[in-house]
Amino acid sequence: MRRWFLVLIVGIFFIFPSITSAQTGVIFSNVNVQFWPEYDKAEMLVINYITLSPETSLPSVINLKIPADVENPLVVAVGPSLDEVTDQGVQFSTKVDNNWLVVSIQATGHAIQLEYYDPSLKKDGSSRSYHYEWLNDYIVQNFIVTVQQPFDASKLKTSPALQSDGVHSDKLQYYQADFGAIAISEKFSFDLSYEKRSDVFSISQLTIEPVNISEDTPGRMSFSNTLPYLLVGMGVAIIVGGFAYYWGWAGRGTSKKSRRRARAQVEEESAEESYCPQCGARAKSGDRFCRVCGGRIRHQEE
Repeated sequence: MRRWFLVLIVGIFFIFPSITSAQTGVIFSNVNVQFWPEYDKAEMLVINYITLSPETSLPSVINLKIPADVENPLVVAVGPSLDEVTDQGVQFSTKVDNNWLVVSIQATGHAIQLEYYDPSLKKDGSSRSYHYEWLNDYIVQNFIVTVQQPFDASKLKTSPALQSDGVHSDKLQYYQADFGAIAISEKFSFDLSYEKRSDVFSISQLTIEPVNISEDTPGRMSFSNTLPYLLVGMGVAIIVGGFAYYWGWAGRGTSKKSRRRARAQVEEESAEESYCPQCGARAKSGDRFCRVCGGRIRHQEE
């Protein structure tokens, strides 16, 4: 009897390896699945925010199932917390398993963000509908669903029902509900429907709010702080300009005096010049007789 019991236990380990690995390994302490229909495409943007339990050893390989129609995930990011996740250097792979696309993520931190576009959002005139299933081999301690109501949408209905989470900073209405724990391989189904009159995406209606600029705004210089520097600069400019003007004026005065002295000297020399009245030879200052013909030289004072 005891031997048959051991064989049964070993058989369970081989038949349900995912169960044993989930029980002894990874636990999701929190999962928040967000649905943003027609946000920037005519599809459903699904965002998974997953937090691993502190007891989960790292690194660990996390296998998440998403619809096979997705083909490739949009974002796979990992980090120590949801505020610090990054898609840089994250290792992951994908493989198709029947109706699922299994995304295997090398988790080096306790937070995972997985985003993808689901093309199964149905459109019939102004009516929209969507069906979602969660089916993964991990214990989830707390499962949350969040829905962003699209722009120009009305009559939004969900099953299970969600409660209003108010209008967020993007000016869009949100709905949310906490569904508690989900067991290993337990299926969670969610249905969504609404009416939408136009094909305008929600992202096209987002506006950038102007920022109130004050003296405390980073990168802005206060006038009261820069005024002393302006005054010092003006003072230096005045002093330099004064010196330049002074030296320029003094140089011009000296040049004028030099020119006056040179002109007087030329006039004086011109006044002292004399010529021989007989032969026309130029006589030097003080000559009484011509050095060429010997004729008498007459000066102006004579």
